[in-house]
Amino acid sequence: MKNPYENPLIQLFQKIVELRHSSNRINSVLRKDVEKYTKEEASFFSGSSLIISDWTGNTDNGWELNFHTGVSIKTEKENYAKEVDKIVSRECCLAFAQSFEALETFLKDCVYQNFLIHISPIEREEIQGGDNLFKLVKKACGENFIKSSKTNNKNLHFKQFWSTVSESRHAIVHSSCRIKIKKIKKSADHFATFEYLFDYEKLEDETLLIKLDYKQLDKVQKHLSEFAYQVYKILSKEESLVNKFK
Repeated sequence: MKNPYENPLIQLFQKIVELRHSSNRINSVLRKDVEKYTKEEASFFSGSSLIISDWTGNTDNGWELNFHTGVSIKTEKENYAKEVDKIVSRECCLAFAQSFEALETFLKDCVYQNFLIHISPIEREEIQGGDNLFKLVKKACGENFIKSSKTNNKNLHFKQFWSTVSESRHAIVHSSCRIKIKKIKKSADHFATFEYLFDYEKLEDETLLIKLDYKQLDKVQKHLSEFAYQVYKILSKEESLVNKFK
């Protein structure tokens, strides 16, 4: 019998490698650009302005009339390295967020398959993400999930890991990488996990700005992949299915 969890896992791995590959290229090109344009003899300036038109305003015989919003941004040579750091961090954070969403897709596929055969049929589209998804994964995997969470080579408690990456992904997507400390400091161990996986900058009002460079992105993506593999491994063992990766 073909292992039904194999293709979803491979699809997750492919997505993560694709995102890592693209992020690596962005990082490499921009770092070389910084090296080129911050040399003593080099000159650099970049600027952008937002120009719009009024959909319900006057036109020039049918042609739109554009106007300056007054909003502009510029980057000069002395600020270019810092600007690139921000761009790389933003792109790496978005790559992490997409990796996490791919992990959620994999876990939903696993839960759907497992419940369909062994517990009670559910509709795939009804499976929610976040903590609800984690609870369903835990139920599907049984006691081995709890044992593996307590004892593993990373010394990472699965729920603690899930809570940290889930809250971080939510902050990146919905709050421009800003996260309240209380969200990821539910315990000292939670915050230690966050500091292990992410870089950050302290802001005002008990808020942190999540930051990632390419090296840190590679680390967190590896952990997402390894967590997915644990779920695959446990379900395969529980159902006496062939583990392709052994």
